[in-house]
Amino acid sequence: MASADGPGTGGRTDGRRGTSPAVYRRRRLAVGVLALLVIAALVVGAVLLGGLLGRSAEAGPAAPTTAPAAEPGPDPSTAPPTTAAPTTPAPTPVPSTAPPSTAAPTASSAATAQPSSTPGDTCGPSAVTLRAETDRESYAPGETPVLYLLVSNESDTPCTVNVGTSQMEFVLTLDDERVFSSTDCQDGSQDLEMTIEPGGEERATFEWARNRTVPGCEAVGEEAAEGTYSLVTRLGARSSDPVTFTLS
Repeated sequence: MASADGPGTGGRTDGRRGTSPAVYRRRRLAVGVLALLVIAALVVGAVLLGGLLGRSAEAGPAAPTTAPAAEPGPDPSTAPPTTAAPTTPAPTPVPSTAPPSTAAPTASSAATAQPSSTPGDTCGPSAVTLRAETDRESYAPGETPVLYLLVSNESDTPCTVNVGTSQMEFVLTLDDERVFSSTDCQDGSQDLEMTIEPGGEERATFEWARNRTVPGCEAVGEEAAEGTYSLVTRLGARSSDPVTFTLS
């Protein structure tokens, strides 16, 4: 005889059953393992990052780039000297009341005499006389002639005369041929007014290097030849009588 199951009887098993404690334990274990892996990864990353930073700090800043050193220029002491055009030293005015000395004085490039402290009037040509002299009458080979220009006051009053190198000239001729002039290659000139007392005298000295010159100071190859030379001195418009000497 068939019987019908009524509601509430146990003939069918319900599919919705509660989660067992074992499942919960497995889930908690999985979550714990995952958390440990994450923590381990963070620790490893921190250690690696710290090591990189430490090595960077030990390396220090990059060394500065060294600029190339400038190449030294030529040493001025080893550079070839510049060849300057030869110049003629200027005559040296020297106050004098005695005859010229036989010693060869040193010529300078400018007048060294000092003007007199007593002012005087400028005298006419007849009051002031000019003479030319040499320290010897003849010169052996290699000897340097010393030439003199002498200015004398023949008047009874003081005379002011420009005895600067701008007015002086020593001229040498050989057989009427112009051989040398102190103004051809003179390196600068100046005025020098001096007061010459009555009967007084001023002397200018010039050492001639036995060289030849031409106007404009062009180069002249040969030295002065042997022979009898004539010396004339000039001071402005005044000229001396010629004197002679011999080169051998």
